Amino acid sequence: MPRTKMIRVFVIDDHPLVRIGMTWVLETQKDFRVVGEATNGKDALAAIARRRVDVVLCDYHLPDMDGLEVTRRLLEAHPDLKVLIVSVLEGGPVPRRLLAAGAMGYVSKARDGSAVVRAVREVAAGHRYLDDALGARVLFETTPFDQLSPRQLEVAMLMVQGKRNAEIALELDLTESTIRTVRAKVMAKLGVQTDIALARLAMDCGLIPPAGDGGAFRSNRSG
Repeated sequence: MPRTKMIRVFVIDDHPLVRIGMTWVLETQKDFRVVGEATNGKDALAAIARRRVDVVLCDYHLPDMDGLEVTRRLLEAHPDLKVLIVSVLEGGPVPRRLLAAGAMGYVSKARDGSAVVRAVREVAAGHRYLDDALGARVLFETTPFDQLSPRQLEVAMLMVQGKRNAEIALELDLTESTIRTVRAKVMAKLGVQTDIALARLAMDCGLIPPAGDGGAFRSNRSG
């Protein structure tokens, strides 16, 4: 009898209960093995470089870099790696850009464990997996955020997290003056004047969860 091929999975999420639950769900499958976990992108990149991984389960909202940047960096270093985003995002340009960056699929955190198992099997086999929560919208739905360049979208998503210019500059390895310039262009393109208005627009477009779901903008800091 042929030996079952083991699918080695790495989980990236900053919520301990999510990681515990995801690991438990995956390891109920005889052909799945969780080979590592990380709470942020930086630790994940370092850990994955030291071990054999087939599929990376990655949250979009991480404390240091978002899932889009993690996907780009992982695939730059490991082109054969399969990245599956597990997030609350269900609209806007981000899911499309994740797929364009090389992610093999997306599954909503609102789904049960069987959906995650199915998604992992699909991407491990080299197939794309799109959650029903996205459906055809990921291809055809547009939002004002589609006007933004990749860098502008990256800065906008850090802005709605309430991060200061200095924090964004440090995270993206740019100068504060560059961030101020990008910030001004983001606000102008989106037609908003305050960070609070930007956060509300992002929630309306599905780029971040509603305030009651833990995606609330933390403050109106701009400096």
